[in-house]
Amino acid sequence: MTTNTIKFMDVRFINPFIVSLVSIFKEMAGISMEKGTLVKGQGRKLFSGYGVAIGIVGDVNGQVLYEFPENFSQLLTENLTEKKRSEYDSDDEFEDMMRSVINEIGNTISGLAITKLSEEGISCDITPPILYFGKEIQIIPKNLKTIIIPFQSNIGFVSVNIAMDI
Repeated sequence: MTTNTIKFMDVRFINPFIVSLVSIFKEMAGISMEKGTLVKGQGRKLFSGYGVAIGIVGDVNGQVLYEFPENFSQLLTENLTEKKRSEYDSDDEFEDMMRSVINEIGNTISGLAITKLSEEGISCDITPPILYFGKEIQIIPKNLKTIIIPFQSNIGFVSVNIAMDI
């Protein structure tokens, strides 16, 4: 355990996720993301669309949920594959690709964030990502303090929800 106590909303823990999301979207998809205002909450439901949940264990324990509305997910997939939904052999084939893209984006952002946390002297590992799809699914338990970080881009919005077990 690190000698530096991590507190809820500690920028040393939050900023690596912000920087990593912005960097990964720019590098992988050429999409600029603009951060909105951080909001404190308790737990988090997946509002509608795709969610990628990743556990964090180590000096800090918690969970990160990346939320991707369905329309954003479709546009991102088309952008990354350079192939329109209508060009796939079936909707099932496109939806499989979309799930793969969203899962990989969440995992890649988290991997980079964990590297950045390590550079700050915070030792953590991540669990394999879990992909969710639907509406009103309680992903982060209500008893966990959560920081909701919205981002806007030219293809829509996403959010990163960080919950710490403190």
